[in-house]
Amino acid sequence: MGNKNGKIVLTEEIIEELSRSSGIEKKLVKQQCETFLVEHPSGNINKSDFKKFVKMALPDLNMKKMEANIFRMYDTNQDGNVSMEEFLIVFHVFSSGSAEENLQRIFRIFDVDNNGVISKNELKKLVKDMSSILKENNPENCGDDVITDSTFLEMDKDKDGSINSKEFCAAVLAQDKFSKFLAVQVIDMFT
Repeated sequence: MGNKNGKIVLTEEIIEELSRSSGIEKKLVKQQCETFLVEHPSGNINKSDFKKFVKMALPDLNMKKMEANIFRMYDTNQDGNVSMEEFLIVFHVFSSGSAEENLQRIFRIFDVDNNGVISKNELKKLVKDMSSILKENNPENCGDDVITDSTFLEMDKDKDGSINSKEFCAAVLAQDKFSKFLAVQVIDMFT
């Protein structure tokens, strides 16, 4: 997304990236983005419109019950709207970011109140929101409480009752059993 004379401009590079990652032909991507900019000339979208746009750009993303969590990850300045720039930054990170960059974005999904740490209640809420997804991919048939408690124990290395982004990334990268399982389920929603 470019900016010309204060007006948001769609670039060929952005169209190609969206086309490649979504599997939608460039002509259709361009048409849908132009329609978006006509409907939202400010380049900002609210939660309802964001959901529609994400379905177009990432058609395989499972938004059930996770909409608010995913919206929070994209709304990086926490103003209640997602700008085209915010969307494209996160979209680009997930398309080509390093494991660490992707985990930092996923951490934002888990950090419900955006205070920089994940509490046990936040983790419990996320596990509950993801329960239908987790049940499909849970060979050991662990319950939500077991997943929450085990993940929290693995991630809260300093035992201070919260998980910071460093602890979160370290647990997932170390492939701790429940931490990896939960993170992979979130990643699978984007792939």
